[in-house]
Amino acid sequence: MTASTTATTTDTRAEATQTLISAGRTLFTERGYRQTDFADLAAAAGLEPGYAQELLTDKAAVFGALVERTVKVAGLLGPALAEGVDEDLPARLARTFLALWEPGEDGESPLIEVFRIALSDREASAVWRERITEVLNGSVDQELPGEDAVLRTALFGAQLGGTVVARHLTGTTAITSVEIETVIETITPALRRTLLGPADAR
Repeated sequence: MTASTTATTTDTRAEATQTLISAGRTLFTERGYRQTDFADLAAAAGLEPGYAQELLTDKAAVFGALVERTVKVAGLLGPALAEGVDEDLPARLARTFLALWEPGEDGESPLIEVFRIALSDREASAVWRERITEVLNGSVDQELPGEDAVLRTALFGAQLGGTVVARHLTGTTAITSVEIETVIETITPALRRTLLGPADAR
């Protein structure tokens, strides 16, 4: 096999994988995660089930790939962390993360759609939690001092997640009626306490 053939094969597999992920987004949204099986995903993507399984082994893997493609948090958190662990780190991380959920020119953030899928099924929720926790903890807790860095990072993520639910899913008026920067300024003291610990211990 020549280098050209190998590259073509790799490109073809990558394209087929993206098609399968897109089929997942469509069917999970329209039918629901639980009501969709892997054969449905392969058929919607125009792929033979066996070949589709070589690309992504099962329905959970398709959803996990959809989460990763949609979120892309890992690279986005880099600049916030690059400035180091200081008093402004919680606000920088919050600003980066919460901005992903805000509506864009095309309307609702794609993250909302994927999050709704995750909330609809226990397996999907576990996949979502694993991917998000892996990215957030893997990026952030390694930069923090202290033996409880993993716990503090997880609680920090839970606070941000709760803010997302209140602002974008349950539509809590007091939170939806203000600019996102106002929300960030208001919750930053609590985020700082969670992520960095008590002021006298920093």
